Amino acid sequence: MSDLYDGPATVSVRGVERTVRVQLCGRLDPIDGRYHWQGTVYDALPEGTKLPQPATLSVGGSSADARITERPPQGGYSVTGVGSPPFPLPEFALT
Repeated sequence: MSDLYDGPATVSVRGVERTVRVQLCGRLDPIDGRYHWQGTVYDALPEGTKLPQPATLSVGGSSADARITERPPQGGYSVTGVGSPPFPLPEFALT
């Protein structure tokens, strides 16, 4: 199962913050037991940003360390992270 978030976020690169639109998805990896998430930042990063670049991505009150990895031909920027994501995860009822 994959979790999906599509909406506004704040990206911070080298201390400069920008409000951006992101599309992120993630999953729990059964081998390492960690949550891996990735996606696309659709808006511009601060001028002169060289890739790859560490960043912080925030959605609402949640933040996560991320890595902006590349600029694909389709546009935007690829972003990845491991651990708690910056987007809310759905709650599951255990029965």
